[in-house]
Amino acid sequence: MTVLDLRSIRCPLALVTLKVTLKRELLSTPDTKNCSLKLLFSSESAMSDIILYLDKKAYHYQILKHETLFSLIIINANKGNTEC
Repeated sequence: MTVLDLRSIRCPLALVTLKVTLKRELLSTPDTKNCSLKLLFSSESAMSDIILYLDKKAYHYQILKHETLFSLIIINANKGNTEC
């Protein structure tokens, strides 16, 4: 699983960083080990634009909260690969 730490990055740069990461590392490689992507956020509100983007693109994700750490896992980020 690839981890993308967005805690120090504000939107819209966080969204741009996510798009580049999805395109470059996950969508362009056939490697089944990289089928999920974990995003780290500084707050729940920091995830809002990312969630809107993921919903628009029909990605499956799970939101996790652990004390002061907010994370989101994009499940089967490599949408073209069904063996994840």
